[in-house]
Amino acid sequence: MLLDRGFEVHGVARMPQTVTAGVTWHMADLLSGAGRADVLSASRPTHLVHLAWEARPGRYREDPVNRLWADASIDLLAGATACGTKRILGIGSCLEYGPQAGLCDELSPCRPTTRYGQAKLRAAEAYIAAGAAWGRVYFPFGPHEPEQRLIPSLIRSLRAGEAFDCSHGAQLRDFVYVDDLAHMIAAVLDSDLTGAINLASGTPRSLRSVIEHFADRLDARHLVRFGAIAATGVDAEPIIAADIGRLRTVIAGVPVVGFAAGADRDLAWWGDLLAGKA
Repeated sequence: MLLDRGFEVHGVARMPQTVTAGVTWHMADLLSGAGRADVLSASRPTHLVHLAWEARPGRYREDPVNRLWADASIDLLAGATACGTKRILGIGSCLEYGPQAGLCDELSPCRPTTRYGQAKLRAAEAYIAAGAAWGRVYFPFGPHEPEQRLIPSLIRSLRAGEAFDCSHGAQLRDFVYVDDLAHMIAAVLDSDLTGAINLASGTPRSLRSVIEHFADRLDARHLVRFGAIAATGVDAEPIIAADIGRLRTVIAGVPVVGFAAGADRDLAWWGDLLAGKA
């Protein structure tokens, strides 16, 4: 998405990456002060999108490393500002808001209940105070998603003919297809918006409706067992969904792909992967 907008793109990763046309990769650990300094010196970015954080399912919400990521993110902001980066976008999370009674806009109170949300919010406050942008991501889905997350685990179970146990499914969530999220990030980076911006579809969906959508595509609704497990903690929150009024000021036609088409692409990708074609 950035290449399409005319950017020269530099990526950062801990491990060597496969060759990506038009992208220069730098190997660095952004939890290391030396790693942050080295990559800023090597790339001298005019624009910075900071996505790095602990995000592995089952551990990221309460992992103590969240504190270190907040520290590293604030230091990266200072380093980028010092080297002349003119446009900075940090990527945060809807979990910064904490429990809400309805759609969140960027003025909704932030009362995070997880270490992840608390650490993201601490970084957000520093970025916003510095005049940067901060994108709060909701529930992305699509190819390459970790297998333990809801949609991949659902697809894998149903394709294997196995029962899928889940909660009652009445919780409302805002799912955004990964390509749409990329469009949103690129559009915000390429704008003059500052402060918090929700990055989401703007359309709440019940978990039941999401699960049934995928199950119907696989002709396997009979394998889904709603209410078989209890929802606890953040997973029990009745609604985590976004007002995207600010986002709509910089990108028209949100979302571009949408949930239904994104689900079809996701099913096709997982089908190829599980068949050994991807």
